[in-house]
Amino acid sequence: MNTPFRTTNVRPENAVLVYSLNLKKNKAALWAMNGASVLLLFLFGWLFLWYLLRVRPGILAEVASIRFGLFFPIALIGVYAVMIVVHELIHGLFFWIFTRQRPKFGFRGWYAYAAAPGWFFPRRQYVVVGLAPFALLSILGMILMAILPAEMVVIALFVTIINAASSVGDLWVIFRLICQRRQVIVEDQGDGVSFYTLS
Repeated sequence: MNTPFRTTNVRPENAVLVYSLNLKKNKAALWAMNGASVLLLFLFGWLFLWYLLRVRPGILAEVASIRFGLFFPIALIGVYAVMIVVHELIHGLFFWIFTRQRPKFGFRGWYAYAAAPGWFFPRRQYVVVGLAPFALLSILGMILMAILPAEMVVIALFVTIINAASSVGDLWVIFRLICQRRQVIVEDQGDGVSFYTLS
């Protein structure tokens, strides 16, 4: 029976590297992630629009009657920028909860990140860290879509879809992590992650 592993900043002597992904070094993986995010735009776009039409059946007619000014595209860009920051802050918050140390934040042009290099997380804790922004912002978006006035619903829908599609890297890493059958610990370096099994 495996002893429960706790988050530590000391790499265990019996840790064996079994998977590593670094987007800074692996440009093919970076492009694949970007391509997958486009596909997820359609998937999550359909899902969240389906949800919106169920909770507010007449919303399309309301939105169609609104005249959106020139300020509207600027508002979308601004909200998108805020969403990126909030997404990474949520990652950072959970890194801090588990390590009690300030996480590292960065921006590479194609992606932003929060990380805790040098810290090793057990599977369950890292799943929480990885999925928190996707789950929390999706739930918040669904709540806002149900209660906001029609002119704001479009923004809420847009941000919810974009956040979910932009979570492609998080979702991929969590999928790979869940597929690992042995006891696994994870180090997040920001540009990538490494999985270690404990022999």
